[in-house]
Amino acid sequence: HLEQDPGLLLNVDWSRTRAYGLGLNGLYLNLRGRERNGTVTPVQRKALLGEISQALLNTKDPATGLPVVTRTYERDEVYRDRGRLQIGPDLLLGYGPHMQCAQGSALGKVGGKLLSDNRDQWSGNHAMDHELVPGVLFSNRPLQQPVVSLQQLAGALLVEFGVAGFPHRQTTGP
Repeated sequence: HLEQDPGLLLNVDWSRTRAYGLGLNGLYLNLRGRERNGTVTPVQRKALLGEISQALLNTKDPATGLPVVTRTYERDEVYRDRGRLQIGPDLLLGYGPHMQCAQGSALGKVGGKLLSDNRDQWSGNHAMDHELVPGVLFSNRPLQQPVVSLQQLAGALLVEFGVAGFPHRQTTGP
């Protein structure tokens, strides 16, 4: 019956659910006291996050052998409390190259398969492991000074806009 899931987590049996995904790369624990039908106690939170994280990091695409997830981040590692820390995802996923969550999953749809081929026109997303994605500099004209590393960016921009007089600018080398 999951193949006909309407989304918005309507087909979820919350009494048997410990965690759920919502958004492109966020996992939430079904936390007692935060969720209406929470099953996970605050004492169980840390251990369950570790269990889920380890299982995800060990999951490989059987067709390619590539890891599906290469990094996980607990909420406290990446977010700073602005009074609403508890409403964000408990675990953020850094997907491996060529991996992403199903589009329906981002809106709470539960599919029948763990992995499936992505046949959509896709040029990228914001859910990959940031350590695997090189930086990008967009410019509407060729730069006078090539930029091959972040350390060169400030110097190249100074050259580009004709700013002189900064003795410590780095414009060459990695």
